[in-house]
Amino acid sequence: MSDRVQSVLSLVSEEAARELPMPVIAYFLITFALFLLLLGVTWSFRNTAYKVQSPRPAPEQQGAPGSAVSSDGSQH
Repeated sequence: MSDRVQSVLSLVSEEAARELPMPVIAYFLITFALFLLLLGVTWSFRNTAYKVQSPRPAPEQQGAPGSAVSSDGSQH
């Protein structure tokens, strides 16, 4: 090989051997902590659909299927 090819290959191999700014375990711990944080945010919104729903009338307040009062309160 020529000297020029060897110098280019040595530059490429030096760039490929760069070290990370932190140990690999630090990346794992940061990612895991973010995952737990997002899980906590998601968990905090459980049962919110039930809390926002409009209250349903009790079964004895609803009219029979063929009566003048339907379940939505409209008159026929």
